[in-house]
Amino acid sequence: MLRFWFGLAAIGLMLGAPFAGAAAESVSGTLQIGAERFDLKYVFAAMEPVSLGSDAEKLTVFLSDAPVPDELRKATYHWTTWAQDQASDGKFHGVTLSIDPATGVWSGGLTMGDGTFIYTERVSSGESNGIRFTAAGPIGGRVAGKASKPKPEKPARYSNEDWGVEAEFSSAVVFRPAITGVLTGAAARKSPQYKAAKAFRAACRSKDDNAFRRAVTPKYWELVKDTIDKEPPEGSIIEPDFFPPLKVTRVTIRGDSAEVTLMDGKPKPRQREVHTVELVNGEWKEAD
Repeated sequence: MLRFWFGLAAIGLMLGAPFAGAAAESVSGTLQIGAERFDLKYVFAAMEPVSLGSDAEKLTVFLSDAPVPDELRKATYHWTTWAQDQASDGKFHGVTLSIDPATGVWSGGLTMGDGTFIYTERVSSGESNGIRFTAAGPIGGRVAGKASKPKPEKPARYSNEDWGVEAEFSSAVVFRPAITGVLTGAAARKSPQYKAAKAFRAACRSKDDNAFRRAVTPKYWELVKDTIDKEPPEGSIIEPDFFPPLKVTRVTIRGDSAEVTLMDGKPKPRQREVHTVELVNGEWKEAD
């Protein structure tokens, strides 16, 4: 059965520009998790939506002891899925910093490694839990600075592991593609992007692995195919109730990718999904 811990159904993975190149980055420092220390050798920085489907953005900086593959170094959550999977197997150790690009203030993050995921407290001052982030200059096409939590402490929530970080880094920033069109109303309902999202939801409701594979991009299939059981007794996708009927409210097109926003249509919507679809060989496919 698919492991949906990475938010298969309702996550909008925002596709971005290609990786700018290793020559544009540098990092030095260490990450401590429990009694172990790991050398931080790689940095990846990408501008991501503050929330699913949002036009507002935050900067995510990822410091790690192994590189994010070049094909995943884009402004999309695909790299996060990969990193968490590697960390669950103890092959990867790193820490993310969520930074307001306008103020340079740290507002949260995720430490991962040896099967451990430590969510740091989200803050407004950038100083909770002894964490410090100091930007070296304005944040734009590049970001540089220092992150430190030199004295290992247990976070207030989510984990029993002690951890600490001390690092200095500089990196180019990867951005999402610019918006090239916005569809609402009848235009959104008739759009091939919405039809792709509908096909994906239908495939999940049908619990048909083959239909699911046809509805998603080859890249997405490569990410999830190993999590599908070889011979599931009752289908391998998801329970149908996970996908209640929703209406499309907006399609945001970014060149060869698009974000499809679905809502339940109530006066105060209680359910919202954002699907990312991508154009592959002339056909729109689910990409998240």
